[in-house]
Amino acid sequence: MHEILDNLHQLPAIPAVVQELIQNFDNPALDSQHLAQKISQDQALVAKVLRVANSAFYGLPRQVGSTQEAVVVLGFGTVRSLVLSAGFIDAFSASTAAACVDREHYWQRSLVVATYARAVAKCLRQDPETAFSAGLLHNIGIMVLDLCAHERFAVVWQNAQNSDGDKLIQAERATFGFDHAELGAEVAHRWKFPAAIEDAIRYHYQPGHQPFQILTGVVQVARVLALSSEEGLPEDKWFARIPQVLRDALKLEGGKLHKCLPLPEQLEAAKKLVTDS
Repeated sequence: MHEILDNLHQLPAIPAVVQELIQNFDNPALDSQHLAQKISQDQALVAKVLRVANSAFYGLPRQVGSTQEAVVVLGFGTVRSLVLSAGFIDAFSASTAAACVDREHYWQRSLVVATYARAVAKCLRQDPETAFSAGLLHNIGIMVLDLCAHERFAVVWQNAQNSDGDKLIQAERATFGFDHAELGAEVAHRWKFPAAIEDAIRYHYQPGHQPFQILTGVVQVARVLALSSEEGLPEDKWFARIPQVLRDALKLEGGKLHKCLPLPEQLEAAKKLVTDS
């Protein structure tokens, strides 16, 4: 793993404002005015923030015309999530490096998981924007392997039939001695994300891992919901697919969770965040 971590310079450059947001993720002193000023220094990011803020993803009753107004209307945490997602998607999508992972599909799926994670967090009265960020980046290790160990990972990806499930995890461990979840958590640590997000990335496919962390459980539930949605399973069947250990740990109730689920148009709008980049 150290060999790959030493090659992180091969990853696309993340915008400076995104780097500052990551490093100050838990900093209460980073106020909304400062955030708006930082965003305004990157005109491409300003355009992206306003385009998404005015999209069906948020369903605002009126248009917002500036980053300052977006922060006021949407809130600090929401705009922070928006900037992080825009920065990561644009940076990785613009990379000219060889890729075996379809980046548009990768980010669309990540955004759907993030959207469900936000909904589950709201249902449980947890921080929805931290959950969104954790959902967005839960599979970032796949992208790192594709960019920093492309030739070896291409074989693994092909043998795993382009799936991010258990088959890929097993193939990665057989080839590298670790999996993309472990690698993604180490990368998140180096990027200075909060420990809770690092934990969610590391254990996103291990329901019941101890010690249990609520954010990790939220992302695990979000993955189940996203997969159920992708497979076209009726919503009344989704709750049964959530492992019992997760339902117990999070004290989830099917009826309550169902009321919190994002609307189909919100999910479609989330996917368009990638194609509109």
